Amino acid sequence: MTRARAALVAALAGLTGGCAVGNGSGTATGVIFQYGCIYDQAADAGLDAPSPYNLKPVFFAGEPIEDLSVTGMHSDEMRIRMQNNTLPIQYADALYFDVLNSYEVARCLRGRTVNGQPDWKTTETLPDGTETPWCDWSGTAFGGDAGVPDGGRGMDGGMSVMASAPVIHLTPYTDVRSSFATLSTCGVTNVTALAFDGWISFKHFGSAEQTDRPPESRDPVPADFTIQFGERMMADFRVVLGDQIVVTSKMMNVAPPRPSEIGGYLEGWFDFDLERGRSAQPFP
Repeated sequence: MTRARAALVAALAGLTGGCAVGNGSGTATGVIFQYGCIYDQAADAGLDAPSPYNLKPVFFAGEPIEDLSVTGMHSDEMRIRMQNNTLPIQYADALYFDVLNSYEVARCLRGRTVNGQPDWKTTETLPDGTETPWCDWSGTAFGGDAGVPDGGRGMDGGMSVMASAPVIHLTPYTDVRSSFATLSTCGVTNVTALAFDGWISFKHFGSAEQTDRPPESRDPVPADFTIQFGERMMADFRVVLGDQIVVTSKMMNVAPPRPSEIGGYLEGWFDFDLERGRSAQPFP
């Protein structure tokens, strides 16, 4: 980091200090490889392997985006991020989760059953027309990729076991997506990683969960479901990362034309209350 950039970061830190928005707790650790950055020690040694990385998040925010359509079914969006500092996003290392349809995530977490059948989406359709498992209440988990351990667990998408919380599959094309950028420690490269695999398991998603009653007795999620300010957001996660070349190549089932500029995986958790404030938005 140059002296001028360091001075700017310090000045911005002074402007943003003391803001209540961003309080929370969580972790995000794993291994990351990024060309031209501090995580490419392996490349310097002639190896194509990532190095340990710890986000050490200190800022947690959720940005609700209301669907203003006049149809009966809404798809309100929720953008969640955890950062290594309290600065604007262009000066932070940040891990993002983009919930494109809060209603569907709420149905997944509600875990309501009707005549023994799930009242939520169990699969989603990929751009090539194939189906991928999405919301899993079976007590198993999604395996990783690129050597990411999954503890020997698999995904059957069934109802054999009702776990304490569901697991949602992360892809670049479905209702919950994730991305990662190192604009604080590696802003010179300006490369964003996308989660082409992984999972997130929400424990709290506003008022979605109803674990105090059996699945058959749980209420339907209202079509206009939204998360209110002051409500809790809590989840565990594992994201498997690559750049757009890797994501596109995997989708097309072809070899990538060049090595990924960024990759690896991160796992951890976050726990915070949704709060209103400008510092929770990535724009003024």
